[in-house]
Amino acid sequence: MQLFRSRLIQCAAVSLLAVLGVSAASGQSCLNIVPASLSSDFGKQAVGTVTLLPHDVVLTNKCTTSVTLSSFSVTPPFELAMGYAPWTIPAGVQLSLGARFAPNAAQAFTGNFTLNIANNPSIVISLTGTGFVTGAVASLSAPSLTFGNTQIGKTSNVQTVTLTNTGTTSMTVLTVYTEPPFSVSGYTGGTQGTVIAPDGQLPLKVAFGPSLTGNYIGNLVITSDVLNPVGVTLSGTAVPSTSFAITNFVNLPQATQGAAYSATLTSVGGVGAVTWTGLNLPKGLTVSSSGIISGTLPSTITLGTYRFQVTATDSLSHSVTDHVSMVVSAPTGAHCNNISWNVGGTTNPIIPMNDLGTGTYLGVEGGLYLNGSNVMPGSHDSDGVALAKAIQPLDANGNPDPNGKYALLSIGLSITFENFNQLKQGVASDTSLNPHLVFANGANPNLTAGRFANTTDPIWTTETDYFLPNADITANQVVAVWIMVIDGFPSGTFPTDLANLESQYISILQNLHNFFPNLKLAFFSTREYGAYSNGNTQLVDPEPYAYETGFAVRQVIQDQLNGEADLNYNSSNGPVVAPWIAWATYDWANGMTPRSDGLYWTCQDFLPDGEHNSYPAGRQKASAMLLNFLKTNDATAPWVLAP
Repeated sequence: MQLFRSRLIQCAAVSLLAVLGVSAASGQSCLNIVPASLSSDFGKQAVGTVTLLPHDVVLTNKCTTSVTLSSFSVTPPFELAMGYAPWTIPAGVQLSLGARFAPNAAQAFTGNFTLNIANNPSIVISLTGTGFVTGAVASLSAPSLTFGNTQIGKTSNVQTVTLTNTGTTSMTVLTVYTEPPFSVSGYTGGTQGTVIAPDGQLPLKVAFGPSLTGNYIGNLVITSDVLNPVGVTLSGTAVPSTSFAITNFVNLPQATQGAAYSATLTSVGGVGAVTWTGLNLPKGLTVSSSGIISGTLPSTITLGTYRFQVTATDSLSHSVTDHVSMVVSAPTGAHCNNISWNVGGTTNPIIPMNDLGTGTYLGVEGGLYLNGSNVMPGSHDSDGVALAKAIQPLDANGNPDPNGKYALLSIGLSITFENFNQLKQGVASDTSLNPHLVFANGANPNLTAGRFANTTDPIWTTETDYFLPNADITANQVVAVWIMVIDGFPSGTFPTDLANLESQYISILQNLHNFFPNLKLAFFSTREYGAYSNGNTQLVDPEPYAYETGFAVRQVIQDQLNGEADLNYNSSNGPVVAPWIAWATYDWANGMTPRSDGLYWTCQDFLPDGEHNSYPAGRQKASAMLLNFLKTNDATAPWVLAP
């Protein structure tokens, strides 16, 4: 089953019947293409930058028989962003390809995205774009902000970072974002962004408001129309509260007009049971005595930000009052009322694997590792750290070179592709990263685990012939991979229905070892919440399957921990056939029911299909978790962070 991209160019499809000579079924046009104009204009793009979002080309085979895309080509400086060939498109199936523009000179460019269809004339999509040299220069008043110790439930003193255009021409700031527990204010932007003239400034106010103790890092990312993203690295330490305090981040989960809502209020420092009350909540919502904000917002409620009061009272009648904010947004088109999901009619919602512990899901114990634990066994961790510390810059042939580079490659489907592109925005502005490290997006829409498991699948030649050159690296320079890929919704009963996915993961790891000779480390993530897609006609990875795939990842990692020969990474134990593997981020949370670490997924985090993350909010949430992992994990930090 194909995993379709949902962000299609909004053009009417045009029949290629006359162009291709493909037989029509019952008089119907049988091969459609978007864009209808067979042309794509990228407009103006600054030299040294690349299109943030690819321009899609979507082929839909409405024929009664298969149609084969035998090959394609893209004229530089236009690049392939996604796609693969040769590939036979079954009847009734779409294939998504995409191009982007990376001008290398200040001039007008024309080129072609040529799709060669077996036994038919080629489809030629004309590409145009103009490169220009901008005079804008972005200068930040500080490369990083440190907030020191902040009590949970409190907000730090605000620190200001100022973006100044020290160049000679204007720039337009398009987005400014960060992730909790950091917040940013001072930018409203709007649909057209904010123009900063030469010598103009944009002051941004940043604060740190943690809900749980620990050390936090993050990024403030600023994108513009003419420059690569710039930003500031953020850090703060959350310490225990010395008093009774409400610990929710000031901004509650986003709500959706006309949809059910749930959020959990939390506190620390109270004595005994804590009861809650609220004042002036948005219409349709109430606060229970246990601190659950719930209800359904009217479909007519005014969109915008609502600020209201909540009060916690402990058993000694000590009270604390605070104000929280909630943004109400328009419906996304997804199934926004699927805010949590149960299995088999049980009244208990699914518990994330990392919160389940020694509890069970349909008879299978929780935890990211065995015995309900989320902690990697020490010996395996030590091996990963040793491999990480041995990573060094390489030349194109894979030889050590102090002026060389090494790459983290993503492997997966459209969700992986989109989230990794968002990650690349963040890393482009992060001065804490090793300058030798390259982030290469090898994920691709329309793909499943079964495709990557096939060593002869054309995706592998697409990786080496297009995606790696686009990142200016070779297969010899890939040292680590991030994998987030699954199959379509299977038949069978959990957990036996995951056996095929587990087998495919093993084959993928072996293929990665064979195609990338210097690959050392592989890290898996899982799907986010999938129930906002439940009810779609095209079911790909609905709940509970999106949740259950995490158990397949755990089993493969456990196979390596058990010393299975088909996953051996240590030459002392026999032939090396796979990289060392471990968890990256475990991204699943049960909708708006927060995990113990506070993670939740709202309908606003997804596109109308309820499956792909929204841009930029949902993708930023996922990519921020991955970047935080890469910067803090002991098997990634040695080669991710600057020395």
